[in-house]
Amino acid sequence: NIFQSAGLPSNWQPQNWADILSAARTIKAKVPGVIPLNLYSGIPMDEASSMQGFEMLLYGTKDPLYNYSTQKWVASSHGFLDALNFVKQVYNPSNLLGPTNDIMLNTQAANTIAQQLIPQGKLGIDIDGSWLSHTWYPTGQAPWSQWQQTMGVAKMPTEFGQAPNYVTLSGGWAYSITSKSAHPDQAFQVLQAGFNKDLLATYDVQAGQVAPRQDIVSVPAYHNTPLNPFFTSLVAFTQFRPGFPAYPKISLQIDSAMQHVMSGQSPSDAMNTYSQSVTGIAGANSVEQRT
Repeated sequence: NIFQSAGLPSNWQPQNWADILSAARTIKAKVPGVIPLNLYSGIPMDEASSMQGFEMLLYGTKDPLYNYSTQKWVASSHGFLDALNFVKQVYNPSNLLGPTNDIMLNTQAANTIAQQLIPQGKLGIDIDGSWLSHTWYPTGQAPWSQWQQTMGVAKMPTEFGQAPNYVTLSGGWAYSITSKSAHPDQAFQVLQAGFNKDLLATYDVQAGQVAPRQDIVSVPAYHNTPLNPFFTSLVAFTQFRPGFPAYPKISLQIDSAMQHVMSGQSPSDAMNTYSQSVTGIAGANSVEQRT
C-alpha cells in the first residue's frame, strides 16, 4: 500500500543504490507519516548494523572488508567511503530517510521495526534478512495474518549494478565435538540425528531459515513456504563475513563509524578513525589501504 501510494511498482527491484535512495525519497515526499527506509546502523544494534546494514553495502562495491589474497584487512577504500556516504544520505537530519535516533540507537530497534513499524504500515523499505517473516508466523513474536498480501521482496543491488548485479550475506552456526570428548562417536550420532534431512527441513520451515542442505530445497514443506524459493536462489551469489578472531572487534568499529556519520561526522573522518582502530586491532602488517 505504501508503494502504491507513492506511485512505485509493487514488483519494485532496484538496480543500484541510487534506485533505493530515489524510492525512499519518493516515499518521503508522497506518503507522510511513513519512515521511507530502514538501514540498521550504530553501536546499539551491534552485528545487525555491521552485517545487515554496512556490509550489505560494502560487499556491493569493488572493495572487500578483508583481502583474502593478501590476507590483510582493508582499512580504507573507496567502497568503504561510498558505503558511509550511503549511511549519511539515509540519516541526514535535514532530509531524514531512516528511523529517528530514538528508534535506531536502541538495542530494541529490530523488534520495533519487525513487530510494530512494518505491521502498522509505518515503514516503506527494510534492508533486512530472510528470517524476518518468521516474526509474523502464527507461532512468531508478532503474528500478522496479512504479511503475505502486504510485503514484497527485492534483491539488494550492487553499488552501480555491476556484476554480479546483486549482493547478499549468509551467516549461521556450527556445531562441533571437542577433541577431549570421552564419547565422540555418540556425540556425532547426536549431530547426525539433529541435522538429518527431515528434522532440519522442519526447523528451517518453522524458523524461517535458508536451508544449508541442498537436498532440503526440494522438500515440499520447505519449497512451498512463502519466500523460501526467493531467498534460496540468493545463495548462488552469497558472501560471508571474515571468520577470523579479529572480526568481532572490527565489526564494532564498523558500527562506531556508522554512528559517527549518523551524528554528523564526515564519512572521510569516520573512515580515518576506523582505519586507525583496525590497525590497532589487527596490527600494521595485517592491514592495507586502498585510498
